[in-house]
Amino acid sequence: MQELHSEIDFPRPGLGWLAAPAERSPEFFPTFARVSAAIQTILRERIPAHYFENPRSFANVKTAYPMLVYQASRPFRGKMRSELSYDVLNPTTLAAFFRTVRPVFGGVLEAARIRLLSEGVNELAVMYDGGRANAILQSVQKWSKSRKCLYVLIRAEGVLVNTLIDLAGLGSLPEKQQARRVASFQKKWRFQLRRMYPGTDFTWLASELLDAATQALSEPQEPLAHARGSDFAVTEPRP
Repeated sequence: MQELHSEIDFPRPGLGWLAAPAERSPEFFPTFARVSAAIQTILRERIPAHYFENPRSFANVKTAYPMLVYQASRPFRGKMRSELSYDVLNPTTLAAFFRTVRPVFGGVLEAARIRLLSEGVNELAVMYDGGRANAILQSVQKWSKSRKCLYVLIRAEGVLVNTLIDLAGLGSLPEKQQARRVASFQKKWRFQLRRMYPGTDFTWLASELLDAATQALSEPQEPLAHARGSDFAVTEPRP
């Protein structure tokens, strides 16, 4: 089969995705758990850094705080093939998300405060005192706008992961069905990356995300339990 084509101006899965294991195969879960961890890790590294390039982005705490909460969280590490990312509608995985945030959130806030002080934005720095970590975390869960912003990020990463999962068993499909799957992937990723966070467009990140996912699919570099930034495991089954 030739290169998988669809929209020319948006990255598309390469030929390596023809080897993506089918959903019922034994290789499905470990393979797509690696893919999910790779996507979640890149998102946590790149989205907050880009969002806070301008220190004035810290001025609106109702959008800045949830972004820092997301930055502090660890990628989801499930142990069930039906759970490969956080789900805001699943209280168990959502509670697991916040458990990963609490131990490190004070340090994330303090790093933001120090940066703001170094850049002379003292009036904003006072709002990022690491000693207020618990109160700020509670406010993100309480304030409707902040909670919505955080949930948008969590949902978005789930959509990105699930759209890749839709490519499972791609190589076993007829070429026309392969082309439809790839077109659907591009449409969903473009839509989601344009709406990752209020007032942002992260379509520029698509190639980096897809490259990381492709590497995780075909060339795992380290054991699953020790993948970068993803040593947390959720063991509870879905209610």
